[in-house]
Amino acid sequence: MNRETALINDRYEAMMFAKSPEAARKAARELVGVVLGEQASRRPLEESLRECCRRLRPAEDPKEQARFEVEFVELGIWPDASQKLAAA
Repeated sequence: MNRETALINDRYEAMMFAKSPEAARKAARELVGVVLGEQASRRPLEESLRECCRRLRPAEDPKEQARFEVEFVELGIWPDASQKLAAA
């Protein structure tokens, strides 16, 4: 595994297992920074996460891709902290 792949995996896991919305957003910002580079800081986090998902987890079916993107964004930007805590 190369260094970039290891960084992507580490940031993804940090986002997936974050214990707070702040930790999830921090990991999400770091992940999009690794995947998208400098351009990521100029766009909204949600948009960057969607682009990240398209690169990391592409799907041939547009409905599947949309579902993947929603799930990816929810990992990085908690819609409701109480929902995430209740699920934990």
